[in-house]
Amino acid sequence: MVVLNLVLLCFFSTLVSAFYPFVPKYRCVEDGTCLDLAVRETPAVTLGEAPERPGIFRIKIEQTPPTDDIPHDVRVARYAAQVARKNAAKRDNKFATTKSDKPTTPNSNAIDQDGTDFSYTTSVFVGSKNKRLRMLVDSGAASTWVMGSTCTNSPCQIHELYGPADSDKYKPSTTTFSFQYGTGNVSGLYIEDTIGLAGFSLPIQFGVADVVSDEFNNYPMDGILGLSRVPNAVVPGFVSALMDKKLLEKNIFSVNIFRASDLANNGEITFGGVDASKYTGEITYTDITAPGASWVIPVDEAGFNGKVSGLKGRNVIIDTGTTYCFMPPADAKIFYANLPGAIVSKDGSSYAVPCTTTIPAEFTFSGATYSIPSKDWVGGKVSGVETETMCTSNIYSRSATEDGSWLLGDTFFKSVYAVFDLDQNRIGLASKPVVVTPPTPASSLASGSAAQSPTGGPVATMTTGSQGFNAISGSSSAPTPASEANPASPDAAVHAQTKNSSASLLNTQFTLCIAAFIAAAATTVATVL
Repeated sequence: MVVLNLVLLCFFSTLVSAFYPFVPKYRCVEDGTCLDLAVRETPAVTLGEAPERPGIFRIKIEQTPPTDDIPHDVRVARYAAQVARKNAAKRDNKFATTKSDKPTTPNSNAIDQDGTDFSYTTSVFVGSKNKRLRMLVDSGAASTWVMGSTCTNSPCQIHELYGPADSDKYKPSTTTFSFQYGTGNVSGLYIEDTIGLAGFSLPIQFGVADVVSDEFNNYPMDGILGLSRVPNAVVPGFVSALMDKKLLEKNIFSVNIFRASDLANNGEITFGGVDASKYTGEITYTDITAPGASWVIPVDEAGFNGKVSGLKGRNVIIDTGTTYCFMPPADAKIFYANLPGAIVSKDGSSYAVPCTTTIPAEFTFSGATYSIPSKDWVGGKVSGVETETMCTSNIYSRSATEDGSWLLGDTFFKSVYAVFDLDQNRIGLASKPVVVTPPTPASSLASGSAAQSPTGGPVATMTTGSQGFNAISGSSSAPTPASEANPASPDAAVHAQTKNSSASLLNTQFTLCIAAFIAAAATTVATVL
C-alpha cells in the first residue's frame, strides 16, 4: 500500500493545471495591497542601555524614512490591508463578492465575481451539512479540491475551510495529491463526499488541501471546481463523474461571465444545455486536439483589426479559471507587430500599449472571428515615468504551459459565450451582445518614439528604457513604461475588492486614521520612555 501511494503521489505531482495565478503590478498600485512593501516600512528598532531594574528594558524607537516614492495614502492602505489580513478570523472568507442574479435556466448555477473582473466563482454546497464554499469555475483544471480544516497556511486564514466536522458522509481515502499552478501549489488527501450545485447533488472524490501556497491569498475562492478532463485519471474529475451518473440529457456545460462595469450581473454556468439569451448569432464548434483530454483547440488566426499575423495552428487552452491571456514571447512578438505603439518590457513578459487605443483584439476559430474590445484587453496604467499615456496589455507575453500552448482566460470570455461538449469532444463559441460602457480615463507613463514596420507595427530598433520597458526608436511617440511584477513575487499580492468612488474615499479616510493612531502611539511611547 505504501508503494502504491508513492506511485500515485508521483503521478499526481506531475499534473499541471492550466489555472495560472498571476497578478499584474498595476493591480497592486490600484488596490494598494502589495504587502511585501509594507513589511519594509516597519520602523527600525535598536536596543538601548542596560535595564534600570530587573524586568524593565529601555528600547529606543527610531523612525526610518521610506526609501521609495510611494504616495502616503497608498503606503497606509497597504499597512491597513496587512493588519486586516493578520487579524482575519479563520474559516471566514474575507473577500468581497459581486453577486449574479439567480439563473432562470434549468440546471444552472450563478457565477459571481470579486467586483474587479479578476476572479469568477460559483457557490457549491459540500457534504451532508451543505457547507457553502466559493469555488473557482475552472475549465482549465481537471481536479476539484477545497481548502481543508487542517490547513494552517496564510490563505486558509482568510477562506472558508472544509473538514470531517462538516459532513456525516466524509470518507477519507489513502490517495494523496499535489498540484502545481504556475508558481502556486496545493497538496493534500482525496476524500469522498457530495457536491451540490445547479439543482443536483453528486457523490464524487475530490481533494482536501492541507497545504496551500501564498499565491492563493490573492483569490476569493475556497477551492477549485475542475471542469476539464485527464485521460485515464486514477480519480475521476467532476465532469467525468457527472457523465458516469447520467444525470444530464446532453453532457455539455456552458459558461457566461460578466463585466462588473456592465452591471448585468448575469453570470451563470448551465449543465446539459445553453442559455440562448446570453449570446448572439450562431455557436461555432471546434474539435479539441485530443478526444477525452483537456479543453484545447487550434486557433486559425489572431491579431488586431483584421490584419493577418500567420499564427494559425497554435494550440489554445480555453480556461475560464484564469484572469488574463497568455502566449509564448515568440508568438506575442508576431501578435503585437500589427499594433501601432506597442512596446515590450525588457524581460519580454508583457507589452505596454497606448491607453487611448480602441483597436479590438481578435481570435479566429473554425472560421469565426471573436472580437475582444480594448476595455477588456487594455489593462491598468503603467507607472514610473513622467507622462501618462501607456497601459499594460492583459494579453501577456509569457509561456503559461511547458508545451507552448496559449491560454485564453476571462479577458476573452467577457465577450464570448463558451459551450463545452463532452459527448462530441468539442468547444462551441459565440459572441455576446455588445454592452456600451463609459470609457476608462486613459493614463500611464513614459517617453520615446517608434518607427513603423511594413505591416504597420513598430520596428525592432530598441533603446533601453529606465523603467523596465524598451522604448522603440523611430518617428512616432512611444513612451517608456515600467515592467510588470513577477507572478511569483509577493509584490504581486493583491486582494480583489469591489471598488467605487465612495468606497475608495472611505478606505482612504479609515487608513489615514490608522496611520495617525500609529504615529501618535509611537510618539507617546518615546515620550514615556
